[in-house]
Amino acid sequence: MTLPRCALRTQSDARVLARQPSTPRWLSRLGMIAALSATISGAAYAQSSTVAGIVTDASSVPIAAAQVSIPGTRYAAATDNSGHFRMTLPDPNGTAITLMARRIGYASASQQVHVGDENIAFHLTTAAVSLNEVVVTGTPGSTERRALGVDVAQIDASSLVQKAPIADVQSLLNGRAPGVTLLANSGVVGAGSTVRIRGVSSFSLTNQPLIYVDGVRVDNTQSYGVSNQAFGAATTTRWNDFNPDDIESIEIVKGPAATTLYGTEAANGVIQIITKKGAIGKATWDFNTRQGANWFSNPQGRLWTNFDVNSAGDTLHENYTQLEQAYRDSTGQPIFSTGSRQGYDLSLGGGSNTLRYHISGGYDRNEGIESTNNDNSYSARANLGIYPSDNLDIAVAAGYNVNKTNLAVESGYGGTTWTTYYMDPATLGTPSMGFNSGLPAGYHEQYQLFQGINRFTGSVAVNHHPVSWFNQRLVLGVDDGYENSQELSAIHPELSYFFGTDADSGYKNVLTRDTRIFTSSYVGNLVLPVSSNIRSTTSLGGDIIKRDGKYVNGSGSDFPAPGVTSLSSTTAHQVTQQGDTLDNTVGVFAQEEIAWRDRVFITGGVRLDNNSAFGSKFHNVYYPKVSGAWVLSEEPFFHLPSVTTLKLRAAYGESGQAPLPYSANPTFCAVPGPFGAAVTPCNIGNPNLGPERGYETELGFDAGLFHDRAGVEFTYYFGGTKDAILQEQVMPSSGYPNFQYVNAGALTKHGFELSLHGTPYQTKNTDWTLGLNLSTADNTVTNLNGLAYIQASTNIRHVVGDPVGSWFGQKVVGSTLNSDGSISDVTCDDGTSAHHAIACKNPDGSLNAPIQFLGSTLPTFEGSATSTLRFFKNFQLFVMVDSKRGYKKLDGNARVRCHIFDLCESDWYPSTEPNLATLGAQTSSSYISDIVNDASFVKLREVSVSYTLPERWASSFRASGATISIAGRNLHTWTKYPGLDPEGSFQGGSRGFGQWEQDITPQLMQFVTTVHLTF
Repeated sequence: MTLPRCALRTQSDARVLARQPSTPRWLSRLGMIAALSATISGAAYAQSSTVAGIVTDASSVPIAAAQVSIPGTRYAAATDNSGHFRMTLPDPNGTAITLMARRIGYASASQQVHVGDENIAFHLTTAAVSLNEVVVTGTPGSTERRALGVDVAQIDASSLVQKAPIADVQSLLNGRAPGVTLLANSGVVGAGSTVRIRGVSSFSLTNQPLIYVDGVRVDNTQSYGVSNQAFGAATTTRWNDFNPDDIESIEIVKGPAATTLYGTEAANGVIQIITKKGAIGKATWDFNTRQGANWFSNPQGRLWTNFDVNSAGDTLHENYTQLEQAYRDSTGQPIFSTGSRQGYDLSLGGGSNTLRYHISGGYDRNEGIESTNNDNSYSARANLGIYPSDNLDIAVAAGYNVNKTNLAVESGYGGTTWTTYYMDPATLGTPSMGFNSGLPAGYHEQYQLFQGINRFTGSVAVNHHPVSWFNQRLVLGVDDGYENSQELSAIHPELSYFFGTDADSGYKNVLTRDTRIFTSSYVGNLVLPVSSNIRSTTSLGGDIIKRDGKYVNGSGSDFPAPGVTSLSSTTAHQVTQQGDTLDNTVGVFAQEEIAWRDRVFITGGVRLDNNSAFGSKFHNVYYPKVSGAWVLSEEPFFHLPSVTTLKLRAAYGESGQAPLPYSANPTFCAVPGPFGAAVTPCNIGNPNLGPERGYETELGFDAGLFHDRAGVEFTYYFGGTKDAILQEQVMPSSGYPNFQYVNAGALTKHGFELSLHGTPYQTKNTDWTLGLNLSTADNTVTNLNGLAYIQASTNIRHVVGDPVGSWFGQKVVGSTLNSDGSISDVTCDDGTSAHHAIACKNPDGSLNAPIQFLGSTLPTFEGSATSTLRFFKNFQLFVMVDSKRGYKKLDGNARVRCHIFDLCESDWYPSTEPNLATLGAQTSSSYISDIVNDASFVKLREVSVSYTLPERWASSFRASGATISIAGRNLHTWTKYPGLDPEGSFQGGSRGFGQWEQDITPQLMQFVTTVHLTF
């Protein structure tokens, strides 16, 4: 079978197009939301009988957002903040029915009731392991957890938003699921994190997981747009466009054993965001308001004292306290300010048997520690559930986001952090006032960078189950984002002393990017009993993912006069680029699941894919999977009093990652010729180029202990990547320059994931819930197409036998401190088992000592611990601590201060530094062995206290429920890392594969007060 190969196109233009989204396109999106709202407002409830009641936990505390349904039907309702539900049914009063109540983290419960009963009470008990929870990610349809042979992590986002300081989607992920690592690169407001699931899987392609929203593939781009960190590094991410208040839950599948059905591009895992839906019941309004602040915690104690010599030859020193006071005296402003945070969310939900709705809107403004840094976001979402009959339901979802992030410059770019961190006492008495370069106010005026995004995500999902033994699902959706990034340095003659030609003549860069991802997916499930004890579920399906990207990039310099800032007005170095990319994946899959007595499950499947980026001679790729699950605790012979639930699971699977678009195709570039425009060979292509193939075996168990008061989930995985894409040098005789992409690399990886959670103490008014997540991730490079190593980025290599992307450099081991204070005779480790000290460099400056492994750039261990204490019935205290260990970071601040600018005390008073190796390393910026340090840390990440007002108090606001919380984030860090922030690093670019900290805004301390009202 050969799947159709989708068309490719590319386009270039020598002009910058001032492209804006067409008006009809955006009006149609707003019109869709308005139409949905109008439909909702006109919906009437059917005049039928009802059932109503309350859902509480074992201590009689109401459980909000619990789902109450009649199994096998379309009738369902959700509880409000007071735990109440109401459902309208077509059956006459007195009809016997079965109701089931579910909520993540609780054991489901069912009971026989009669239509007309309005005093139904469900008391759900905490279930550390609930095998009846429904999972939708990584499966052909909704599947109970008991049937899964892999671990799928679930995050209860709706409850987390109420009790933790959640500012964005990535904050929902951090520390919530073992094996999911967030590397928080910068504290600049609007910055995103690098997300990795089970470490790295690729040398040259992306290592980030796919993201779906309600079954629709969405843009997951990280570190793209204006490079506010320089070296090609940008801090923004498309992950955080979605409003956390709109999210019901998040599901995470972590590796090829679980992502096979997603096929090509799923080797790094899949994250499914499930947004809030309406439920049967009266219209309910929810309102959230947040007010808070962000600030740089303790710069006086964290920043350094710098040294230098003035023109008279006197050695001076300066610290942050002195610099801050001088700047305040001169300008009346602080160097770093306290930024405010405010947010408002309003939602309406409810519905009847035939129509259910959830509509929401939100505004959020977050300010950083510089006046130029803020993030402004508007969001709107409308979700409709339409139920025309018992065997058909249609879910319509539409979300729209408008965001503008004004960015502060940092890292290699310069900015307030640069001029402050590297304060220079030699500039005292000059216009720089002790700063390294320009004043903070000057940077704020001279450099203006922003990124804007208009994004629409919409979907239609049709579920049809015409007969009891067959059901089918069709999902159609689009994610469309228009991104506009700009960098401006206008003419400011008064600032030319600080910024030279940047202020004298100026420059501008503009980058626009329009990305559309179309998703069409179908699956049919045939469920048949083979015998009284055996059930067969056969699934057939497929999907088409079409990614259409357009970009325009323009730059120019030298404006003719102050106040002129349009790109077309620049008079020099104008460069423009335009391009289109089309990347399509077409896949089909088949899966067979055999269930024996609903406690033993054997599943096998295969996916067949084709992708437009494959070479012309590479045809379809097959990804197999097989898994098994056994609920051992339900066997008659199982008798372990302390073990309530025990499920064993095992799985093997494969998935892949497609090459970069057009990398398999020969291409030509336009160049000026002697008689006009001409073309020259650019990329030789590779007709045999195929996907990278990830493979993984996963073994584990889920156990509920002590009547499900405690739970353990354990997974051990091992696997790797084969046919990894590398660059191979092209022979000059081919006529093509540079490299050719080939499938020739390999790596292996392994690790474990452990999740412990339980409720050790529980009474009517008090309960205490604990959680612990631990995980490891180790990898090894096994093949680089015959090469010993590949340079990944600055000071970072992929080396056979070592972890992917590790630090490499000469190991300085000693030096001589001369009587005049000079340093000579710098020696390095010779790289042998004897570790002899030899001269680092030859007399001509070439290397004499070898380049050696200095450490891994990625954490090999990650953990988090949470504690939730409910006391006095209505108070709740939540604490989260997380940790990363087993990796090293390059302290670029020490490199700049001590190796380049000579600002360290040891540069001027070398006798104060007892380590001769450190003194030797400081003689050259090429030595890094003294500044690649262990960056392990433990952080008090989140603390919150919330109070739920009694109903009689809430009613004074005409509300049915009210909660007030005060929450803090990034409150304290325990680390031996000598740099500023063990989490700070470049976000991508030539510094970005590893952990390089230089001139980064640290993670900001934050406090937020939230008020939640339900009407």
